Amino acid sequence: MTDPTFDMINQLANERGFLYRLAAKQHLTETQLNRIHELEGRLATLWDAHRRELVARRTPERYNDAIRRAA
Repeated sequence: MTDPTFDMINQLANERGFLYRLAAKQHLTETQLNRIHELEGRLATLWDAHRRELVARRTPERYNDAIRRAA
């Protein structure tokens, strides 16, 4: 099963990692620094969305199990 949100997280995290490695070797341009800040914001939002998606996928199973146990 493919997870587009998690795929995007990996893609953006890889880009951020590249920029961090670049920053270890040289000063970043203002554009690159702004991109890091943009990536940080997007990654935080995507991780939140990913956690919500995981819960939404698992909730019906747990709910059904709880109903069966209660019956």
